[in-house]
Amino acid sequence: MTTHRTATPTRPGGDDGGAHVVGAATARCPLAAHVFEMAMEPVDVHVAQARRTTATVLKHWSLPETSAEDARLVVSELVSNAIIHGSGDVRLRLRHEDHELRIRVTDDSTAPARRRRASAAGLGGRGLHLVACLSLRWGVADGGRTTYAVIPTFTEAPPRRRATQSRTEPTC
Repeated sequence: MTTHRTATPTRPGGDDGGAHVVGAATARCPLAAHVFEMAMEPVDVHVAQARRTTATVLKHWSLPETSAEDARLVVSELVSNAIIHGSGDVRLRLRHEDHELRIRVTDDSTAPARRRRASAAGLGGRGLHLVACLSLRWGVADGGRTTYAVIPTFTEAPPRRRATQSRTEPTC
């Protein structure tokens, strides 16, 4: 396995903004998995940084644009949730293998992410609904510390399946 470790460019004055990037890709065969990891302090500005970095990584991996757009939105929502509702540093992991992109966002909180019903006037409560609509499946792992989503990466994506159990929630 070939591993590349790079830190994000430092800001003027030597501050790296609290984000660190580690990327890895296996070089055994053309269909080998691609893996990218990024850790960041729980600061709002890192949501945009995670989204931009994800876009760059997925372009490098030659993912279809539709899948990449969905993934950028999912990354934004999951990283935002981890920063707002979680605790400690936030870790983003992307893994592309077998026509699926697996997105994992981890923080130190053991309170699992859960969908909320958004009010008409409220700004929050829609993020995990969007994740459910854009993903083949999504869920929580690691005792509530990790929220994950799986995005299809076929050239022509198959129909999406919803991972919800309630029949009263709006459809995508």
